[in-house]
Amino acid sequence: MKSIVFASALAAAGLLVSSASGRPLNHKRKVVTEVVYVTEVMAEVAVFVNDAGVPYSTATSTILTSPVTAPAITAEVTSSTIEPPQTSSAVPEPAPLPTSSTSASPPAEPTAVDFQDATTTPPPSPAPPAPTQEPEPPQLASPPEDVPVEKAAAGTLPLGITWDAYSSSANCKTPDEVASEFSSMKDYKVIRIYGMDCNQIPLAIQNAQKNGQELMGGAYLDPSGGGEDLSQVIKAYKSAIDQYAGGNWDVIQLFAVENERVNERRMTSSQVVDAIGEARTQLRSAGYNGPVGAVETAPATLDNPAICGASDVVMVNIHAFFDRNTQAQDAGTFVKSQVERVKSACSNKRLIVTESGWPRQGNANGAAVPSPENQRIALDSLRASFNGDLFFFSAYDSGWKADSASTFNAERYWGVLD
Repeated sequence: MKSIVFASALAAAGLLVSSASGRPLNHKRKVVTEVVYVTEVMAEVAVFVNDAGVPYSTATSTILTSPVTAPAITAEVTSSTIEPPQTSSAVPEPAPLPTSSTSASPPAEPTAVDFQDATTTPPPSPAPPAPTQEPEPPQLASPPEDVPVEKAAAGTLPLGITWDAYSSSANCKTPDEVASEFSSMKDYKVIRIYGMDCNQIPLAIQNAQKNGQELMGGAYLDPSGGGEDLSQVIKAYKSAIDQYAGGNWDVIQLFAVENERVNERRMTSSQVVDAIGEARTQLRSAGYNGPVGAVETAPATLDNPAICGASDVVMVNIHAFFDRNTQAQDAGTFVKSQVERVKSACSNKRLIVTESGWPRQGNANGAAVPSPENQRIALDSLRASFNGDLFFFSAYDSGWKADSASTFNAERYWGVLD
């Protein structure tokens, strides 16, 4: 197995500290439209005529028209103000940012999704009651069922989680272990996998199909050595889709060609753009018509807007832990502020956070302190800011990874379900 040590975290401080001050301030108010009932009274006249058509009698009665109701709608309006980040006048060229996503093996990416803008459909008007009855006020829809992972709005992915195919000893997980872990992740309806190593593509597709889950897939490109061949990865997906999904690519919701390779300076922006185009062409020929792109950090995406332009959707790993000024309870606010910065730089293209979490063990990074309790607090904060288009990192600890001071010795301990 391969192992990768994260680069210096000093750049994280330089690039992310400034953005922490730009977290949005949310102001909420309730707007209620009242229900109005209107009843109209009108006369009905009947004229009786004889066989010759001559009127001989009339009758008048009063009738009530059907009530007109306006359904009560309660809307929560949120306004956000984002301060531009403060930057120092002299910043040295940033080194790659450490993230908990650097892995000793292939990362995974996006697949097919309906990327229509989310819309809200007002509740249907109730059927009009009989003319002689008092109209009943319209009923509002009941609140969504309380589930471990909140439901996403229309047109977005539900909250997902990342998963890798390696055991703590850096061996491949067995098919039984894969089946057990996918079952344990059943509350997460979208799972991100990384590359094709350990036969993970067919194993993930089989288990996702069984559990009613979908996948974010991808290739692990690395021209500097140790990466995968894009064509071979796509062929592996095509074979598994044909064999286990009846040729239906709907199980794949996103596809990414690389993971943070520009941030790590192992690929150039132009190499990534070329890879996205090549992958899209091959995937379309194979039958996949969903989004194709690349995963980068927020700073790397801001510095290389061509990647956003080439991607069908913007995919970014954002970890609040690597901002030394952000506490666990502010994780969601921090990630949201970074999302707004990147979206603004990418022409407001739809953005999916492909990794975000908090370690439960390791060394403190300023105000960012790893602990089981802080991990719980950080995940709650992320759920408060996002109800979809975000993947928690990660399902299980990654004991096979290399660790160092640059990752605050926390790299192995991001497991959400451990």
